[in-house]
Amino acid sequence: MSSVSALSLVCFLGILAALPADAREWRPWCGPPQGMDGDASPSLGWHFYCDRDEGDAEADETRAPKQPPAQPESPMERIRERRRALEEARAKAVLDPNPGNVAAYLRLQQEVLQRAASFSDAFRRTVWGSPDLDYMLRRPVGALAKRLWSDERRAERTAVLARLGERYGLIYLGDANCPACRVFGPLLRAFVLRYKLDVLAVSMTGEPLEGWPEAVPDQGRAARLGLTTRVVPAVFLYDTRTSRALPVSFGVVAEDQLAERIFALTSREVGSDY
Repeated sequence: MSSVSALSLVCFLGILAALPADAREWRPWCGPPQGMDGDASPSLGWHFYCDRDEGDAEADETRAPKQPPAQPESPMERIRERRRALEEARAKAVLDPNPGNVAAYLRLQQEVLQRAASFSDAFRRTVWGSPDLDYMLRRPVGALAKRLWSDERRAERTAVLARLGERYGLIYLGDANCPACRVFGPLLRAFVLRYKLDVLAVSMTGEPLEGWPEAVPDQGRAARLGLTTRVVPAVFLYDTRTSRALPVSFGVVAEDQLAERIFALTSREVGSDY
């Protein structure tokens, strides 16, 4: 090798060493280097550094795995996170009750209370403007509205009970030795006279009942009607259309309670009053 060639090689190696590491890397988008695979075709040479083609860069980006976009937290996750933060702050304040920890807990608590107050206020405003969502229109609690509702309910109940005898009768089970029966018997007598109802009074012991001298001895009557209870006094509605007995009350019950129960059982669908 001539001295000129040797000097040129040394200068080139010095320049190559001075280049940054990424510049000394082989750039595959520049094409195959000459002499590395025995190919004698012209090329840029292994020492030539070219700029990367934009199309190759886009292809690499396409091949690179993309990170899925972060999903926003659901409302339930946000609630759970706030609850966890509040509980953690409270625990920290309990274990180390210095002013900073206690103040941090109180601030979080105030934030929670403010959110609850905002929800409560929005709730009532929505109900005020949406009659179909206002339960107070069905069962009012205000004094004036409740009195009007009660008057309407009482009138409707009286009308239903006035027609009750067209389909229903009452069965009364009593015991002459039962103190509650001695109180309830006369009360029931006044009730059925008011609404002109038919009653079958059955004495479980066969003795006359208070207020019901015409009571008949049981002698298996209650069992044949499907009434197996031994709790007295007991009142049942007997449906003449279905031949079924429906329990109304056990024990001493006031007249207005009897009227309300019979009204609900015969004229209201389950759940309509709630």
